[in-house]
Amino acid sequence: FFQNFVLKNGDQPEYIHPYLIKSSLSSLSLSYPSQFSNSSFFYQVFNPDLTISASNNPNPRSTHVVSSFSDLSLTLDLPSTNLRFFLVRGSPYLTCVATRGVAVSISTIHAILEFNSNSSLTKYTIKLNNNQTWLIYTSSPINLNHGLSSITSGGFSGVIRIAILPVSDPGYELILDRFSSCYPVSGDAVFTKPFCLEYKWEKKGWGDLLMLAHPLHVRLLSGNDCGIAVLDDFKYQSIDGELVGVVGDSWVLKTDPVSVTWHSIRGVKEESYPEIIDAL
Repeated sequence: FFQNFVLKNGDQPEYIHPYLIKSSLSSLSLSYPSQFSNSSFFYQVFNPDLTISASNNPNPRSTHVVSSFSDLSLTLDLPSTNLRFFLVRGSPYLTCVATRGVAVSISTIHAILEFNSNSSLTKYTIKLNNNQTWLIYTSSPINLNHGLSSITSGGFSGVIRIAILPVSDPGYELILDRFSSCYPVSGDAVFTKPFCLEYKWEKKGWGDLLMLAHPLHVRLLSGNDCGIAVLDDFKYQSIDGELVGVVGDSWVLKTDPVSVTWHSIRGVKEESYPEIIDAL
């Protein structure tokens, strides 16, 4: 799922739900993609809504390194910037760890219309002229300054999390605020029992882990699993359908057992005969 980061120059976008992410030289660009379709095809449009890099980069043309990966995640390092990104499928946040006093730079192809922070300087709200609103959370206070299309900081060490606010709903923002302090660093798909798959994430920070499930996940989530909570009204758009919020660092996905025989168990519906005949 991350081959675009390792093929050729590694600078093509990769879809890490719900964002398209592109690494180029010593920066990483984030896009909440719009969708385009016609009678022939359907695809997601990549626009670098936000690009994260370091202002004090001694080698701006150096490339990224995939330092580790698992079934559901990869860790991408920008060695010359002292920035490390945990790219985990299904996370509504992009998570970055900055070390050694990085001067963080965030740029956009859009214009910044509004830029506000909370009193503790650990949360910033950014409104762009394309009707997007982005939230930036940090593990410790950070002084961010902005221009028309850029944001800069002084030296910072800590965790930075970035999330889009998919709709203008205070309830969505409260949910993102609540779960901003717990972040996944890796994820595994584990086959433990027949007809059963478990997703397990390693997490850091404190509190519960918020992830996103696509429609098939939601259908297969075990109703007997008391370790999770499905947030039916917290949704992101994706090419795979609506992504729904799920709180919990371990999901159990169960399917109905299927008997394997030489013949169809239920047969073919009579109304499907003409379609099959036409296909043959």
